[in-house]
Amino acid sequence: MIKLIASDMDGTLLNEKHKIDKETVEAIRKAEESGIVFAISTGREYDTVEPLLKENNIRCQCVLMNGAEYRDEDGNILEDINIELETATKIIGILQKEKVSARIFTNKGIYTTDTKEEALKEMVYRTLSFEPNLTYEEAEKIAKTQPYFVQLKYISNLDEFLKSGMEIRKFVAFHKDVELINKMKKVIGQIERIAVSSSFRDNIEVTHITAQKGIILAKVSEKMGFKRDEVLVLGDSFNDYSMFTEFTESVAMGNAIPEIKEIAKYITDTNDNLGVAKAIYRVLEEQK
Repeated sequence: MIKLIASDMDGTLLNEKHKIDKETVEAIRKAEESGIVFAISTGREYDTVEPLLKENNIRCQCVLMNGAEYRDEDGNILEDINIELETATKIIGILQKEKVSARIFTNKGIYTTDTKEEALKEMVYRTLSFEPNLTYEEAEKIAKTQPYFVQLKYISNLDEFLKSGMEIRKFVAFHKDVELINKMKKVIGQIERIAVSSSFRDNIEVTHITAQKGIILAKVSEKMGFKRDEVLVLGDSFNDYSMFTEFTESVAMGNAIPEIKEIAKYITDTNDNLGVAKAIYRVLEEQK
């Protein structure tokens, strides 16, 4: 019997307009009414998750930054896993050498070592990853208004930043050159105690080796008293892979990458055709 449903956001819970469909919200409500706990498991940080939860009146626990942070229903941090200072310094050096602009997720906001112009380019690439039909100019207009860019903090002195006691949770970079991104995955992946994943084919996400969705979700579900086969996970991309290896009850979205579909127990509809809602209703029907 399923007692916990954990869903990824981008490409899974969110439709192509990056919203949660009303029908999906209704399905979550019915699952909760039946006694099932619903949770978010995303690569996003809390500041971009909270508005979506409030907009849809969803109150739930969240695995954030691919597992680098775990928060309760009120947004309180229950657990965090950070990248060691020496390792973070290596990662920054590699990214700078290859001129790959990245955002550094910390306990005090999102930072970058790049200039505002370089950071804007990375945001344009991110926007185009979400909206590939846009022109560069259209994407740039949108990028300039995004919280990821507007709230970005710039590091003027790297040594001071690294010695400030800042807790570094995650690195994220988007680039139009997919081959370069793949190269970065290989190079950074060789660093000890580091997990490299991605939400999209043109991005790289870096966390501590233990900061993975599946690992922290397994720990949390165990604390809640749930067995592995009582947890259902939903996802679509590489950063969901650890959930699919940790839990047998796994659902790949119809739009998921082949690697996720291959190891999933079930495949539901796409994120733009109520895939999460359909997976939830299947569970509720089977548990009548």
